[in-house]
Amino acid sequence: MSPLLQLSQTRLQASQLNSTTLNDERALELSASSWLSGLPSISLSHLGSLDNGNSYEQEVSLNLPLKSPGQHGSDKRLTQLSQAIQSQQSALQSLYLSGLLRQSLWAHRIASVKLKQLARKTNLLQKLHAQQKRLTDVGELPLANLLLLERELVDIELEQIDIQQQQDEAHALYRQLTGQDEVPTQIAESQRPLANGNSDLAQHPLWQLQTLQQQQQLLIIKSQQAGEQDPWTVSLTAKNTSDDQVDDQQLGLGITVPLGFSSALSQGELSQWQQAHTEQNLARDRTYLELTTQIDKLTQQQGNLQQQHALLSRGLSLSRTITEELAKVKDQDQVSYEIWLRRYVDALDTESRLTLNQVMQQQLHSQQLQALGISL
Repeated sequence: MSPLLQLSQTRLQASQLNSTTLNDERALELSASSWLSGLPSISLSHLGSLDNGNSYEQEVSLNLPLKSPGQHGSDKRLTQLSQAIQSQQSALQSLYLSGLLRQSLWAHRIASVKLKQLARKTNLLQKLHAQQKRLTDVGELPLANLLLLERELVDIELEQIDIQQQQDEAHALYRQLTGQDEVPTQIAESQRPLANGNSDLAQHPLWQLQTLQQQQQLLIIKSQQAGEQDPWTVSLTAKNTSDDQVDDQQLGLGITVPLGFSSALSQGELSQWQQAHTEQNLARDRTYLELTTQIDKLTQQQGNLQQQHALLSRGLSLSRTITEELAKVKDQDQVSYEIWLRRYVDALDTESRLTLNQVMQQQLHSQQLQALGISL
């Protein structure tokens, strides 16, 4: 687990502990009895004779609903499943926080790259603007050329405002998650082969959680169907019988064992379980389709970015060659200088797109890890 993820989880837990309601919920510790299936009960009875007022019978019975051997085994398996479910829920929370961290880090990085590229372009265009203004002032260039260049600079400023807002939003999300103001510079995750996407998907926390929940429900319904939830009742009885001739006191022990000749479920309970089981199957199928579709989409995007990278590398090489050829004649007249500067700006744009492409490939790898359920 990365330090950033640990820091985010610590802040999340601290914010939850500051809530009174959540404090009350955390203070409530639930536990199950290891041998009782329910609450003990006491039964009292007093019987008096209608014919003889001196004859009566009194009985006190303590009833203990004990878990059957089958329920003991079922409870043990349910405890193991509950622990596994809690583990997957924790893993799912880590994955969710990892997704938010990845989103904030890469959005901030991409915005930084774009702002840096626009700043370089603005610097070159401002140099061209200064030169054209001198030529316009002496009447060697029409005013329209200068105005078009100023309009281009305004468009760049507008684009910078939008990108700066995106960076600020990413920074705010990162600060909310970690409490830190400085965004790290090393955010690229180590490359790992992702060819076996389906096998990796089987370890996805959401997929594992749904599978365990389905196993839990199946275990519960099988236990109920077999009558394992019905307790064995042990009764401790004290009885006093008295009349004119006899005053008898008795102690006794009794046990009631349910007989499992058939299913202990009603048709209504069975129908409800079958409906819930069908809904769980549909949810698992939907999760699988959504995750596999997302992985396939990211894989396709990866191929597109790689193709773009090859073309951008070729375009950058051509742009640099053109710039070098134009540099040989750029000092001969002002038109040649402007053409050279424009081609130089185009080369910088291509270089910037190539740099952005590399960053987006790194971001795509993080998105693939996220889709496969791999946390930071």
